[in-house]
Amino acid sequence: MFRFRRYRPFIVIAAVFILAFFYFARAPVWSPVTPEDLRKPVDIPQPPSSDTKEAIPLSPPNSPPPPPPPPAHDPIPEPASDKPAWTPDFKTSPEKTEGSQEKPTVSQGEADIPVDMPSKPQVPSSDKTVPEPHSQPKEGGEPFAEEEDFSSEFGAQGQGRLEVTLPDTGLPAVHWRKLPENFPLLTGNIIPLPTGRPKKLPKLQAQFKDESSDEKFERLQRLSTIKRAFEHAWNGYKTHAMGHDELYPIKGGARDPFNGWGATLVDSLDTLWIMDMKTEFTAALDAVKKIDFTTSPRKDIPVFETVIRYLGGLLGAYDISGHRYQVLLDKAVEIGEIIIGAFDTPNRMPVPFYHWSPTYVSQAHRSDVRIVLAELGSLSLELTRLAQLTNQNKYYDAIARVTNELEILQNKTKLPGMWPLRIDASGCVKNKPVTDYELTDDDDSVDSGMTLIQPKDVPTDVEGRKTFAERKDGSGLLADDASPIKNVEPRTPKNCMEGLNTPLDTPDTFSMGALADSTYEYLPKEYMLLGGLNEQYRTMYEKAMDTARKYLLFRPMVKDDRDLRFTADLTLTKPIDEEDPKSLSYSYEGAHLTCFVGGMFAVGAKVFGIDSDLDTAAKLTDGCVWAYESTRTGIMPEKIQLLPCENNETCPWDEALYRKALDPNPELRAGWLQEQRRESTVRVQEPPAANRSFVPTPSPSFLPLIHKRDTDPSSAAVKAESTPTPIPKNVDDLSDRNVATTPNQAPVISHEDFVEARIENERLSSGFVRIIARQYVLRPEAIESVFIMFRLTGDNYWRQKGWKMFEAVEKYTRTELAHSAIQDVTVEKPAFRDEMESFWLAETLKYFYLLFSDPTVVSLDEYVLNTEAHPLKRPEY
Repeated sequence: MFRFRRYRPFIVIAAVFILAFFYFARAPVWSPVTPEDLRKPVDIPQPPSSDTKEAIPLSPPNSPPPPPPPPAHDPIPEPASDKPAWTPDFKTSPEKTEGSQEKPTVSQGEADIPVDMPSKPQVPSSDKTVPEPHSQPKEGGEPFAEEEDFSSEFGAQGQGRLEVTLPDTGLPAVHWRKLPENFPLLTGNIIPLPTGRPKKLPKLQAQFKDESSDEKFERLQRLSTIKRAFEHAWNGYKTHAMGHDELYPIKGGARDPFNGWGATLVDSLDTLWIMDMKTEFTAALDAVKKIDFTTSPRKDIPVFETVIRYLGGLLGAYDISGHRYQVLLDKAVEIGEIIIGAFDTPNRMPVPFYHWSPTYVSQAHRSDVRIVLAELGSLSLELTRLAQLTNQNKYYDAIARVTNELEILQNKTKLPGMWPLRIDASGCVKNKPVTDYELTDDDDSVDSGMTLIQPKDVPTDVEGRKTFAERKDGSGLLADDASPIKNVEPRTPKNCMEGLNTPLDTPDTFSMGALADSTYEYLPKEYMLLGGLNEQYRTMYEKAMDTARKYLLFRPMVKDDRDLRFTADLTLTKPIDEEDPKSLSYSYEGAHLTCFVGGMFAVGAKVFGIDSDLDTAAKLTDGCVWAYESTRTGIMPEKIQLLPCENNETCPWDEALYRKALDPNPELRAGWLQEQRRESTVRVQEPPAANRSFVPTPSPSFLPLIHKRDTDPSSAAVKAESTPTPIPKNVDDLSDRNVATTPNQAPVISHEDFVEARIENERLSSGFVRIIARQYVLRPEAIESVFIMFRLTGDNYWRQKGWKMFEAVEKYTRTELAHSAIQDVTVEKPAFRDEMESFWLAETLKYFYLLFSDPTVVSLDEYVLNTEAHPLKRPEY
């Protein structure tokens, strides 16, 4: 018989334990949660576009049915942590920020849709496992080893990306406020905008012939298809990420790498207007009114990205809409007032990552010792236009000083005429290596009071290029522990008033691609925006292009003897010496980011009367068109390696030479394989030594891969290249191959088999020596040059090529919600990367649309397009 009293203590203890378990199980967990926990499901019905009137015929008689849905893709899981696309030389990891709050939401069924514009951080979760990204499988075979992520190399766009997801501290938000400058300019020393009547510059756009009714019908059909693609992506963003910087186009929800102010929203404003989506434009305008640019969960502002996306987006929308919405200019001024503080340095060179909070603003700071060229030289258009619209010369003064210093430096670099990818803008040293620089006790520190900057010569509006200059990079406050100067108490010395400098004893890379691109692009565009009143930009452009033609442009060897051009990268350890070819280190590559160069050469040819450059522009643009046509998807990879021709005039295809480039050292490769096998055997036989560790020997660049069974993946002596090539399958059965093998030796593959294995497994198109980065991240540069070539020549060839490019991009990037970057353009079913940067709507789809628009829409004789494709009004003459 059960006796309750006997077991009463045990029952009480059990009850207490159960109650405690339920209590603590329901208690709030203070570990952060991931953005996925706060994101909306992806099955929410997308509302139709509010613009029901369509001037473009959508379904004409006997029109073909709409294209079939794209093939199935395998989305790539999001990595455990999002890295910024470019990491500066100093620490930029997010810190706990005051005033971070969760985003208010309105419930819509099962979805929570954000309603307030000021972006608030979402909170990462520690209790949710994020799968690692898987490697891209090759068709009908084993997966590749994990490729290196080359996204960090492809700025300037994409630089400064840092997704901030901080927990709510419950503290008031920190707001920027205007404070007295530490290094103010005297009023009389501010460089004014050039004055006078603008020059009558040469016309850019061609004289277009009348199109037939059939041609017009086809054009309008294509225009309609492109607009529907934009509407699809815009509706996805509007429904799932409105007010945030970017949409996750696969899983839904938002990310905020650009301060959470709504980068896609602001970037898309002028595109909405151009596509006659006026209802959507008005709704977006209401959202823009709610943006508070004076606060952010991020502690610093990436100046370059903020200027081209936010300031450029607001000014472009203001100009294209005929100046009828004052709020756009007011918001642009709000940003301008904050950004101008980045120039408050002893030499007036900008801080590339500007710490905006009053605590930091009140302290003295200076620019960076390793500033990125594109970030330094790509601010002129937006700040000049802001100065023109507000009659505030301080905005023009900021970039005029940068331009002045760039011009002074232009002929003092290792490659006169061009600038290296990174420059010392600190102003603290002159012609001294960065690595040797340390502040000493003899350096005078700036006192806490303000120091007036008095230049040696007060520049005039046109010849204001003799003193001062510069701005932007990976800077930071010297009071910050992120200072790139090590082993010294951070401070700002009074003598940090030098201009730009490139240490002569460090290697410098010269390129027109990543980290440099828009600096060169902005030279002819700034000349046009100033109405031709400042010849400084013409002379700088002409010097740079003379050098680029001589040293960087090359013709790749391709089949059919197609005459193409690409731009190489040149690394120099000392000033260029043509008699010493060993001092020249070239990298012959084709990067999607560099595809803008064709359009730039075309504009320069027209504006400055360099007639031969229009042919060069066509060859550069056609090079990227060829790269699109060469892959299985019809989309150009992010970066490829090419084989340069010895003679640019004639370059017939040489199969033997191409195969040698794929396997340049077969003897050395075979010997290295055998040596690795012998070392592996010795290591197995030797007794382990407690005080000895084996350091793997890196693989030579010519050796793609050792078979997986020849190495231990946990401590492999060989690392694969970014596009690894396995040796032929069934290596143990070598009876049908030209392969020699002996005991304790790795199999030696013949040159022919090795090359065939590379072509098959790496999916190399003819002419590709290596695919350095296989992804497509929705970039606009190729279609940008195609659009410009059409507008400047009127040749319908460019429209036909552009349409093929659009069909391929739309087919492989379209998702249920919007469009996504893809992982590998060389496979039939590329995996999604779940990324959609704002330039997809701001640039890529806009350029496709303008290619098929009437040429009077955003005429290049009336507008200058900034590097984010925002139209800025040119002065009338």
